[in-house]
Amino acid sequence: MARLASLAKAGYYPTPLAEVELICGRLQSRKGSRINALDPCCGEGIALQKMAGALDAESFGIELEEGRASAASDKLHNVICSDFEDAVVTPLSFSFLYLNPPYEYFGSERAEVVFLKELTDSRKGRLQVGGLLGFCIPVSTLQDAATLLASRFQGICVYRFTKENYAAYKQVVVFGYRRGARPDPDVFKSTCDWLKCLDDIPELDAGDGIAFTAPPARKDVVTFKPAVASRQEITEASDSSTLWTRAQECLPRTSAHGMKPLVLPLKDAHIAVAIAAGAVGGVMGDHILVGKSEKVVDVSIIPDEKGMKEVQTERVVTTVRVFAQDGYHNLEGGAC
Repeated sequence: MARLASLAKAGYYPTPLAEVELICGRLQSRKGSRINALDPCCGEGIALQKMAGALDAESFGIELEEGRASAASDKLHNVICSDFEDAVVTPLSFSFLYLNPPYEYFGSERAEVVFLKELTDSRKGRLQVGGLLGFCIPVSTLQDAATLLASRFQGICVYRFTKENYAAYKQVVVFGYRRGARPDPDVFKSTCDWLKCLDDIPELDAGDGIAFTAPPARKDVVTFKPAVASRQEITEASDSSTLWTRAQECLPRTSAHGMKPLVLPLKDAHIAVAIAAGAVGGVMGDHILVGKSEKVVDVSIIPDEKGMKEVQTERVVTTVRVFAQDGYHNLEGGAC
């Protein structure tokens, strides 16, 4: 699913705030129950913040774009900047899933359907059995998602955006509960046919009195992190690591006793060669200094009596690498 990363990054369509408020008005939970709420495309976190508040839930957001993830971290309890498929998350640990994915095709399959398929997989998905889904998609995508919804969810209800926003967005919200077993064939067929032919869809503000209850979470979210650590996490880990102390213990110690003074001061080229040769370097306070030299061949074309002539010139380039606790730096020298 890394193939969808570019879609998730560019296809940012936040749910209008007025519709978010109406969705929240249809959510409820049992008093005192522990709810884990996930939005795997959380954007700036506004929608999930309000829904988690309505459910008194702990919020977990995943956002691929760094700026939006940073904004979401101010609103949600837990946020990671990652493609949702690369996030390392405890499977089947969420009792509420709000999904507003990118609206695109990938090949012949809708991206919305691919996201739903991955996130509600029976083994490695995120939504637990019995968990509540809020699926915000274009109305035209209902036909593409009908088979998956009918096979994996029950108690399905569909609402469209209110008149004010539906004309511009043409979006609907599908509510349903994750099945624990395959449906009866007749139930599956009738649900699938109903979703594919649905045309009289009530608005989110319809006064039908229907609300959806998020069940208690069946397990804790033990792991919630990106597969690749961020620069900040690496720096923090480095600061608290014993790596630097151990490195100093392992490196050979040199003694300055018995050394004679230099006849002439060393030039930069001399120092670079000494570092590359290993004669100078090692632990330099809170830094580690290493270097290398490698041969480079320059090719030039010059005219001569017979026409053009290729001339190769060899030179040695020295590179010095300085390791510090905040990273490393390359210092490249010239020819020697």
